[in-house]
Amino acid sequence: MFSSDKEKGALEMVAAMMLSGTIGYFVIESGQSFWNVVFFRCLIGSLFLAAYVAATKQFRKEMITVSVLGVIIAAGVTLVGNWVLLFASFDYIPFSIATIAYHMQPMMLVLVSALLTRQLPGFNTMLGLIVAMIGLGLVVGIPLDDIWAVIRGESKADGAVWGLLLALGAAFLYTITTLLTKQVSHVPASVIAVIQVFLGGLFLLPWVNFEELPIEASSWGSLLFLGLVNTGFMYVIMYDGFQRLSTSLIAILSFIYPVTALFVDYLAFDHTITVLQGVGVVLILLAICAVKFNWHMSFRVRDRLSHQRP
Repeated sequence: MFSSDKEKGALEMVAAMMLSGTIGYFVIESGQSFWNVVFFRCLIGSLFLAAYVAATKQFRKEMITVSVLGVIIAAGVTLVGNWVLLFASFDYIPFSIATIAYHMQPMMLVLVSALLTRQLPGFNTMLGLIVAMIGLGLVVGIPLDDIWAVIRGESKADGAVWGLLLALGAAFLYTITTLLTKQVSHVPASVIAVIQVFLGGLFLLPWVNFEELPIEASSWGSLLFLGLVNTGFMYVIMYDGFQRLSTSLIAILSFIYPVTALFVDYLAFDHTITVLQGVGVVLILLAICAVKFNWHMSFRVRDRLSHQRP
């Protein structure tokens, strides 16, 4: 059916990123609080992933020690916390804008890694971060002075500022999840995922409002889609794609996620994007590409002159 593993992995990654771009739509359509949405996503997703792990016989007792389980649980807490903050941001800003802000995560990963290794980021990385921040400001349309004033406690945040801070907070938690998960890379990704989402569901139990469960079938349909398709099925094909593709190709295909979210937001809720926001999206994507692929922003004048000589 597929001519190569790379072709299959690329198609799986494209499908996974397009599914990711629809998450915000189903969160809103469910009509549930973000606590309830994340709980049911964890519950339904863990059942799907548990069945998949059992069918593929990926789990072995010897791979889970006390220390490994501790790391997986810690990563699970930050993973679920990242979902809670991201879904909460949808109450304040369009989910497409929140998704774009959420994609500052690669920048955060570079900065946190630099802090952990006690090495300052290079000039190109810092330049990419500045460009991305400018792009983020254009996309969200909030002056940086207002954001810093809220962080310093000098003024109260309006809805847009809260939405931005929640989305960035989600990106930071996902950065921590990534760093923790790398420490248990010998454990199959699906096994890690099922442990994380199952324990995440247990962790959220105190905040779930069972008195306001959905009444309409469409709301339950949205929750089922989030759990079965946007969590269980998506994790399976995404992790399989990760194993078949190079890091650079994975990074490029990841940009399908925010682009899909923009289209879904426009088609479902008529949230159009302005010219300035479009420029901001381009700046963010260029900056992330520059950091991920280690683009060099320097110009070699000598080489340019040599090409101009006859």
